[in-house]
Amino acid sequence: MCVRLRWVQKSNFMGPCLSETELISRFFNFNIPGQWPTQGIGDDCAIIQVGNRRLAVTTDTVASGTHFLPNVDPYTVGKKSLAVNLSDLAAAGADPRCFFLALSLPKSDSSWLEAFSRGLYECAKEFACPLIGGDTTKTAKIGHSQAPFSITITAIGEVERGLTRQGAQIGDDIWVSGTVGDAYLALMLRTGQWAGACDSYLAAAMDTPVPRVALGQFLSHFATACADISDGFLKDLGNILVRSNVGAEVYVDRLAVSPQLAQRTQKERRQAQLAGGDDYELVWTAPESARQRIIDYAQKSQENGQPLLLTRVGKVVSSGLKLLNNDGGEIQNTFYGFDHFAQEDV
Repeated sequence: MCVRLRWVQKSNFMGPCLSETELISRFFNFNIPGQWPTQGIGDDCAIIQVGNRRLAVTTDTVASGTHFLPNVDPYTVGKKSLAVNLSDLAAAGADPRCFFLALSLPKSDSSWLEAFSRGLYECAKEFACPLIGGDTTKTAKIGHSQAPFSITITAIGEVERGLTRQGAQIGDDIWVSGTVGDAYLALMLRTGQWAGACDSYLAAAMDTPVPRVALGQFLSHFATACADISDGFLKDLGNILVRSNVGAEVYVDRLAVSPQLAQRTQKERRQAQLAGGDDYELVWTAPESARQRIIDYAQKSQENGQPLLLTRVGKVVSSGLKLLNNDGGEIQNTFYGFDHFAQEDV
């Protein structure tokens, strides 16, 4: 799933405002039996059995003003639009196979499209995921202006087993890849909500995330549940807990932190790491017996000349969610991830 910019808004709907999850569950959980068995809705990908093949399918829409700042480079729009879908495939442990593109534009701007298509192509080539179809349309006119662009991508991958958010077991370890919170820090700095300058590392974290496709494929052999971190670590971990009907104890200060985020206050750091989102890292659960296997993989999977950061941050328990500091003291949970339709934002 793709994260959205954190603009504080009030709902224009009359009556109670449903969360994104409630909206989907209430109005679109049709539960109609079909010829292609699936695990139902509620995961990063639908896992579909088609003959002797098992497919992972995901769809994400991104839009100017909701997912991207107004002055965004179209090259990074193209690259990120596909990357966030491949991150969903990574969470399923899938090998990318192809994608479809639906593009809505206010006008046919050749320079914008050249940069956009170049970013899209580079991401597609890197992960051997060809574009095989789609649609283009012009956005609606609102007042005297055209509505801004929106992009919908449907990506398809192939899996052996297929990871979902359902399956975490009591006693499992909770793991996270990379450093979370950097993209949110970039957003806060760029929008002037936090003081400081957004450097090239933070800009890349927000603009050109790298989906953890190889890691997801590795995890697919033994992880019990997995999700990509798009709407905030706690929210995406929470999706695993709900789907698996379990709880968790999380040591929040064990989350790996970048030098840039480490310089911020504890309040800002925890806000960015626990609720920021837009990271496109993976959070997963695995049995204790898999610890050495994960550590060995991290050592072999070099990133920028260093072992890949894979951090064990907690434990699956029977119920509830406890946030703990390094001394085991409980921290009040005041952190909330992003929801399209929440009346107030994080």
